[in-house]
Amino acid sequence: MLGVNKGEVKLVTHSSNWKELFAEEKEMLQSIIGENIKGIQHFGSTAIEGINAKPIIDILVGVESIDKVEKFDKERLKENGYYHLSKVRLEGKVVFAKFSNLENLTKTHIMHIVEHNGTWWKEHTFFRDYLNDNPNKAREYEALKKSLALKYPKDERTYTDEKKKFVDDILGRL
Repeated sequence: MLGVNKGEVKLVTHSSNWKELFAEEKEMLQSIIGENIKGIQHFGSTAIEGINAKPIIDILVGVESIDKVEKFDKERLKENGYYHLSKVRLEGKVVFAKFSNLENLTKTHIMHIVEHNGTWWKEHTFFRDYLNDNPNKAREYEALKKSLALKYPKDERTYTDEKKKFVDDILGRL
């Protein structure tokens, strides 16, 4: 079952179904925004083999330049459950989320639009690939995530901030 309510941290056992769910989403997104993008990849913890993760599919969408987002058919995205998270302001990234429940703000998918082969793209794909190639590091990351989820079950921001040192250490190998 996909989805986590706003602000909550919930980890579940890895599911082989996550790859299929990503593939379905990728196909749908390509039909809506395909002419404006250069690539779509699955990343984040649901893309790392065998580790527990928040049941949210992270989708990396590469565009030639970030202003291509203006050409996206936002009405069709909304019809398919995707909403622009305008309060999420990160240099070089635009974020949309898909919700299964708007009352509880239950996110099932997060779409990160970045410059294709730019810094964000390279970091996100490198981190995923590195952990998939290094199972011991992946288990170390999973153990950190589990301890942080127990410590911050209702504080997604602190949970994310506390993982940053581990992530930055891996990205230092890029």
